[in-house]
Amino acid sequence: MTAQTCIEATGLTKRFGDGATAKTVIDGQDFALHAGQLTLLMGPSGSGKSTLLAMVSGLLKPDDGKVIALGEDLWSLSEANREKLRLASVGFIFQGFNLFPALSARENVQTVLETMGLAPREAIERSIAALEQVGLGDRVDLLPRQLSGGEKQRVAIARALAKQPRLLFADEPTSALDRANGERIAALLRTAAHATGAAVLCVTHDPRLKDHADRQLWIEDGRISSETDATRQDRRS
Repeated sequence: MTAQTCIEATGLTKRFGDGATAKTVIDGQDFALHAGQLTLLMGPSGSGKSTLLAMVSGLLKPDDGKVIALGEDLWSLSEANREKLRLASVGFIFQGFNLFPALSARENVQTVLETMGLAPREAIERSIAALEQVGLGDRVDLLPRQLSGGEKQRVAIARALAKQPRLLFADEPTSALDRANGERIAALLRTAAHATGAAVLCVTHDPRLKDHADRQLWIEDGRISSETDATRQDRRS
């Protein structure tokens, strides 16, 4: 059975600068993201990875091209409706964690759920369940300064997963982590795709994630030059 397409991007182009100094960062690229798959987007620094992620997640408007996200023409929506789509259906995980320092691990997750409109009791229960899912059931009341780097990143993942998103975007989520925590985060991203059916796109330089991916995209000089179906390779080996 063909996996459901959650994002279809066609002709995506992004330039920075004006006139003779303008630089094309993404050059007319097409690609898709599918439900239940962890897709890695890899390439050298400056290749356009984070720019591409920002455009398909609704954070950065392309100069040309179209993004159909969950059946919606993303960049034809108003900013308010685009924000509603992100709030309801999209999770983000960033390298810098972006945790509120004065809030506990549970409160960091709970705040996002309450912003979505969940009642406090349900938000608390779902927050604790998400933290238990990432192995932090005994750390729910600790502040970020009391957590290790790997634990902070797992709180950020719990915050994203608690939303039960259909789309999950991760930008260099393991770059600041040691080997053990990097492997743990990679496994959590794969589980997020396979267990919940989310389409997960992860921008990374980290080769540790390759063994956990369903698909690998390579981008260089703003162009996607190759794609590997990791699952099919595994079946052949």
